[in-house]
Amino acid sequence: MRRDGLQFKHIEVFRAVIAGGSASEAARLLGLSQPAVSKIIAQAELHAGISLFERRQGRLVPTPLALTLYSETNVLFSTLENIDRIVARVIKSEIQPIAFGAVPLLATTLLPRVLPDWRARSGRVLSLYTYDAPSLLSLLAAQRLEFAITVVMQHMQGLASSQIIRSPVYCALPRDHRLAGKPVIHACDLDGESYIGLSRHEGIQSGIDRVFIAENVRPDEVMQVPLMAAAVRMAEEGAGIALVDLFGMHVARSDRLVFRRFEPAVHFEYCAVWPENRDADFDRTQLIAILRRSARQMLEQAEGMVGIARNETDLQTVSQGQEHA
Repeated sequence: MRRDGLQFKHIEVFRAVIAGGSASEAARLLGLSQPAVSKIIAQAELHAGISLFERRQGRLVPTPLALTLYSETNVLFSTLENIDRIVARVIKSEIQPIAFGAVPLLATTLLPRVLPDWRARSGRVLSLYTYDAPSLLSLLAAQRLEFAITVVMQHMQGLASSQIIRSPVYCALPRDHRLAGKPVIHACDLDGESYIGLSRHEGIQSGIDRVFIAENVRPDEVMQVPLMAAAVRMAEEGAGIALVDLFGMHVARSDRLVFRRFEPAVHFEYCAVWPENRDADFDRTQLIAILRRSARQMLEQAEGMVGIARNETDLQTVSQGQEHA
């Protein structure tokens, strides 16, 4: 016998029975009679070809398959609920929030410096989503995000981008580390040193790996920590040396780590990305300009942190020389 597919009313009633715990409660929630609910559930089981509920003492107890179906349809119904909210905003002439994406490091360092003031000036509401770079690019390509800031990866068709900042890579060392007294850390200095790797999934660590290979250097990679902020925390606890950018420096505790220039120079690039053929209902150019300005200010602060560290080292060297004299 040919089975017809489940219709929306079947899924709606099925979910109401599970959520309400009984056919009578589902009937109350949906504004139906209890016999109508029982009839629709019977139709759903017939069309699906499976038992959704077991009848126990007049109650409908969901089967394991029913619970799986309920879980899988959560995504569908959460999307429908979101559509309802959008329709309500349209009816009230409300503007939909901007779907804004960012890698976690920027969401906790750069954006808090930018978005509150920009939101106050623009009057726009934001929905901020944090994902890794590949996920952000996929969501942008699917037009589920309007705008994102992320570390630069391979170009994806259908996306436009604009550079925000190109940050040097700095060496983060515990203050008592034997290399902390050097003003510049060279790749060869890290040979055999305990080292905390970054994300190869996003390509961040790959650029550093190329330097290590070219310089014939083999650090002892004790762990790989895709989140740079977490790598900084690991370095603070003495797990090893980390190579971080200006944003990583801004989550560090200055009483635990010192930062030195790293050579040969490596850079991480961050950019704003958006769907190429999608018009923005906000001033995208202005937002990018503000992000760039704030990122440059943070870079200047990062350079100052390195400079202070170098001056401290120089003073220590002078002091040691005076003692020996």
